[in-house]
Amino acid sequence: MTDHPGGGATGPVAVPRRARPVVETGPLHPSRGGGERIDEVDDDEAGLYALVEQVRRIRALTTGGLFDTDLAPLTDRLREVADRLEAASASTERRQAVTWSSGDYVTNCPVVGRSNVLAPPIGFDILADGTLRGEVTLGLEYQGPPACVHGGVVSLLFDVVLGRANFHAGTTGMTVYLDVDYRSPTPVLEPIVVTGRQVRVEGRKIWAQGAIHAGDRLCATAEGMFVEPGGLLLENRRRLAGG
Repeated sequence: MTDHPGGGATGPVAVPRRARPVVETGPLHPSRGGGERIDEVDDDEAGLYALVEQVRRIRALTTGGLFDTDLAPLTDRLREVADRLEAASASTERRQAVTWSSGDYVTNCPVVGRSNVLAPPIGFDILADGTLRGEVTLGLEYQGPPACVHGGVVSLLFDVVLGRANFHAGTTGMTVYLDVDYRSPTPVLEPIVVTGRQVRVEGRKIWAQGAIHAGDRLCATAEGMFVEPGGLLLENRRRLAGG
């Protein structure tokens, strides 16, 4: 029940659901290729990206890990490394401020970021019509149901590929909704292809669609609607910079 402003209670408020999107999968077919690699980031002088790659190895090996050795000595060594990194690291707030003030946030993306241990990471190619295409094999750390990628990870992949497709189309925004259809299980430990493209722009509103395939099998489709944020991001950057 819902309280009425004038007192008393009313019944549940029915919110009409928007129509389900129709995703045109032809331009999103995994067989399309011949694109140009985008969002590439060169190695950094400090060696952070190389360090992150080794942490990813540990992440993959320890997910549901089964070992035939005593892990205590290794844990002690890792604890020592973590203590040294913590002592040498800038604060979380400082790292966040530098990331956004420099505009180098792609490296921290949880899907494509070379400095983010959560990222697989995926490298995307852009095709002649603006479609983004990326191939990746996700490990057990991304598993939900047995042998399947977690549904939340599928949504994360879509949010990123659609957002990057918008960026490279020249009109980008923040996610308002992401409508995902899970057509069949998305497998772990097998190559999958993630595609996305911008489909239309109306004022500040932007629509993009995407698909995930395992071979020729369609695993999921999505449509996202995004809105240009106006001065919101600039204000956030000023706030993080202390201005």
